Amino acid sequence: MLHTNMNVKEQSVSVAGVGQNLFEHSKSVELAGKRGLIVELFPSIFGASERMSARAISRFLEETHGIKLSAVTITKALNDPKRSWNLFFDTIEPYIETYENWDKSAKREEFLYDDKRFRKIQFPGRDFVRKQLLKFQIGQAMNVLVEKWYSIDYQTRLKARPYLAERILGKVK
Repeated sequence: MLHTNMNVKEQSVSVAGVGQNLFEHSKSVELAGKRGLIVELFPSIFGASERMSARAISRFLEETHGIKLSAVTITKALNDPKRSWNLFFDTIEPYIETYENWDKSAKREEFLYDDKRFRKIQFPGRDFVRKQLLKFQIGQAMNVLVEKWYSIDYQTRLKARPYLAERILGKVK
């Protein structure tokens, strides 16, 4: 009888030890990058989801790029596109605001979908570079927008437009 109690105690110590070990390990694992990855990749995942399943997207990311995002994580993001787009917009909004502060005529609901206008402003030549040389933030904003927004397929950006419009209206209220 005593032996059985010892086994139970050993098991509970063992389970407690496993739990402590798991918790300690969780502190050493880099989670911020993984959580942010679904946000960063969401526009592409959103676009790809028209032709691919979440499982196929997950498999492609792992096999081609070594990125492990589960099909469950992908499905969760796709099932709540409003939340996912808003998280993505959070990453680029400071750069949009910097650009808008510089170009007072820019309205995000227009310039985010006018590739020609934005690229014309971005790469107009040496005069622009000389005038804006000290305005590092503007150059940085433009670079981030090119990398994170204008690199997204135009049709996918158009599908994000209602979510952006709702976000803008929500902030105005």
